[in-house]
Amino acid sequence: MLKSKFKLLSALLPVFVWFACEKELELDLPETPSRMVIEGWIENGQPAQVILSHSAPYFARIDSNSLMQFAETHAKVTLYSASDNEILTLKPNQDYFPPYVYKSTDIRGESGGTYSIEIIYETDNRIMDTITASTSIQEPVELDSVWFQADPGMQTKGRLWIRLSDDVSKTNYYRLLYKRKGKDAKYTATNVSTFSDVMINGKTAEMGFLRGFSSLIAVEEENYFETGDTVSVKFCSIDEVQFNFWNVYQSRVIASANPLATNNNQLRSNIEGGLGIWSGYGATYYMVYAK
Repeated sequence: MLKSKFKLLSALLPVFVWFACEKELELDLPETPSRMVIEGWIENGQPAQVILSHSAPYFARIDSNSLMQFAETHAKVTLYSASDNEILTLKPNQDYFPPYVYKSTDIRGESGGTYSIEIIYETDNRIMDTITASTSIQEPVELDSVWFQADPGMQTKGRLWIRLSDDVSKTNYYRLLYKRKGKDAKYTATNVSTFSDVMINGKTAEMGFLRGFSSLIAVEEENYFETGDTVSVKFCSIDEVQFNFWNVYQSRVIASANPLATNNNQLRSNIEGGLGIWSGYGATYYMVYAK
């Protein structure tokens, strides 16, 4: 009996010692200055659109009620093309967050064109700051075909499939987005939306895609497309700078769903003086009726 008590005391002693040595740890982390975040794009035949927000502190409480304080609605955003320039107009748009979009009226994108933006805004220190970025619109590439196909063992749930014949004479970079009629307010990137032709250069390939995350606040459990969906598919040619940004971005999104995964790659942006990306899309559109 004495031996059993001694064994129990030996087992519990490290626990008592641990609690006796426990000390409240206080971390005095330096406050990181807020930075401007840009999500902007222009595509062939369409006006430019720019969404501005401010980065949040690492431990800041982020919810649907506090998000509006990070929106930027008082900046001056100017768009420059090779032959013209235009100050973008701020318009409310509930399809995006923040629900305000700076949009061009007169200038629309053209394939092969180069477009720059200049953003002037007032910082927290009442100092005027300037952010610039430049992008180009690649020549659109057409898909051979697009269709819906149910996954094995499933009757109503599946993926969007594309068939692409790649041009062997150049290096191509692509991005795929979708919008379901009656379900999605805006175009959303597929789960693996950004890819290059490094593995398919000069070949014809078929690839299947699931839905991506339309919101990081309310994440849906399933990301299949379903029979009955009417899906507008947006297939974009992009340049290497955009590919590098979106490729790392999607890797981080995928890694965030796995607590054991890490991703140390840094986002490589074309924004000078801020964060985010200014994209040029050479886009083609397709309609898919999931049957």
